[in-house]
Amino acid sequence: MRHMTRALGPLALLALAACAGGGASSPGPSPAPSVGAASAPAQLSVTMGQQFSLRVGQAASVAGVSSVVTFRGVRSDSRCPDGVQCVQAGNAEVVLGVATGGAAPAEVLLNTTAAPRERTLGNGILRLIALAPARTAQGTIDPGAYVATLCVCRQ
Repeated sequence: MRHMTRALGPLALLALAACAGGGASSPGPSPAPSVGAASAPAQLSVTMGQQFSLRVGQAASVAGVSSVVTFRGVRSDSRCPDGVQCVQAGNAEVVLGVATGGAAPAEVLLNTTAAPRERTLGNGILRLIALAPARTAQGTIDPGAYVATLCVCRQ
């Protein structure tokens, strides 16, 4: 029984911490979720001008700009939920890691509706096209469920 109490103690603390967290759908900033290497999906290879979608933790090597773009998560999401009439569309801020020419990745923040929605990347423009899933009035979005659609378009 004593061993069981010791084993359940840390689990109870984790559950309390998860419930106390702000959630990805809160309007205020929240830290981007950390993604362990074991859970990271395979890296994509894309070409300049091609739209591509990344799940949280996934990376894409972009030919033509010698860069790797990694979707780290969503810092804040105040988009208007589906089926709700809002005065403003709201905004989601996406956190990307961008490594060019083998250098350490730099943090890049792009938005769904507010500026900046794009950023120069080599001889192209890294642009956030869309963010899924849409918010709903019924609940929050699991931070690992986001999918960002991006493009490194020609200037």
